[in-house]
Amino acid sequence: MFRGLYTVTSAMQTSQKKLDVVSNNLANADTRSYKKDVVVSEAFPEKLISKINGRNKPEISTKPLEVKLQKEGDGFKATTNNGYFIVASAMGDSYNKEMRFTVDEQGYLKTYTRDLEQGLDASAGFYVHDANGQKIQVQSKDLSVDAKGNLLDSGNIVANLITKPSPKVIGTINGGLRFDRIMTNFADGNLEETNRTLDFALKGSGFFRVFTEDGYRYTRDGSFKLNDQGQLVTKDGDLVLGQKIDSFNGEQWRIADVSTTNIDSDNLQPIVLADEDNNTTGEFKLKENGEIYIGDELRGKLDIVNMENTNTLRKQGDNMYFVEGEPEFKEFDGKVVTGFLEGSNVIRIREVIEMTTLLRSFDTNQRVVKAYDEMMNKAVNNIGKV
Repeated sequence: MFRGLYTVTSAMQTSQKKLDVVSNNLANADTRSYKKDVVVSEAFPEKLISKINGRNKPEISTKPLEVKLQKEGDGFKATTNNGYFIVASAMGDSYNKEMRFTVDEQGYLKTYTRDLEQGLDASAGFYVHDANGQKIQVQSKDLSVDAKGNLLDSGNIVANLITKPSPKVIGTINGGLRFDRIMTNFADGNLEETNRTLDFALKGSGFFRVFTEDGYRYTRDGSFKLNDQGQLVTKDGDLVLGQKIDSFNGEQWRIADVSTTNIDSDNLQPIVLADEDNNTTGEFKLKENGEIYIGDELRGKLDIVNMENTNTLRKQGDNMYFVEGEPEFKEFDGKVVTGFLEGSNVIRIREVIEMTTLLRSFDTNQRVVKAYDEMMNKAVNNIGKV
């Protein structure tokens, strides 16, 4: 009885967290460049349940072992009709008849999540264990299984995937769902025309790199302005960084003074768009690759970076992100335009539908809790009198 109560209440807690996230998404539906959050939930580990007593002898399965391994892009799907796969989750070993996994950078088999481009991310995944409870490491992705459940790497046996429990085991059970973490959906929002020359927007994946009191930060909010030194800054006054230009032909335009910014890179500098009188005269032009020209003179290039794994980005507030761990960049292959700002990627109707579904689920689980409460009340007050 109590196990069912725990399962329902864990589902209610997960629904409450999802409601909080959906509510926050709706509240920021009009926030420029806002990226919606998504709750990632996971099932509690599947635990083996066994018979303790009883007159009937345990049934020994006579079904022939059948293990299948199917390749799904860079990942694999494994299924078995007899025995269990073991996944070492954060809350203990989980015994499953089906699992999906990939091979991480060190060659270990791990579960995964998908990033925005549908790539596989095993950084937060769980290790797959063999029949002896050990991690499985392979040398390639040329994997297959034989009739005994052995995992083969390029034809060589590496480990046995199947754990066969005691005959007294009658199945598995779990405790429902639990909240795991919040991930951000970095899909592009719609571009909104502003006709303001210092409003920049990115088409495709990428982030403007800015320099703040806390170090480097990343944003897609291109509502920039000039400070009193003619430098391009965010609405909060943080420096928008550009790639360093060795020399300029013109002498009338102010050169960025990197020594006063504490920027700790030899390749980055602030972008200066004003002359000695702090006047841009509206003559600068922005190319799609981020290069900024004044007349025919290259004055700077926006430092726009693309992340190898957006799952390492964490929200800081004010549309700013920081990288958890060591950042890994790849080349920016999108476009940057002026006179536009990116809107939120929240689609209101979808969030409202999600909220309605969660409220109904919460209400249903609440009714189940009430039913359990009534049963326990009868068990204590009525049955106890007999």
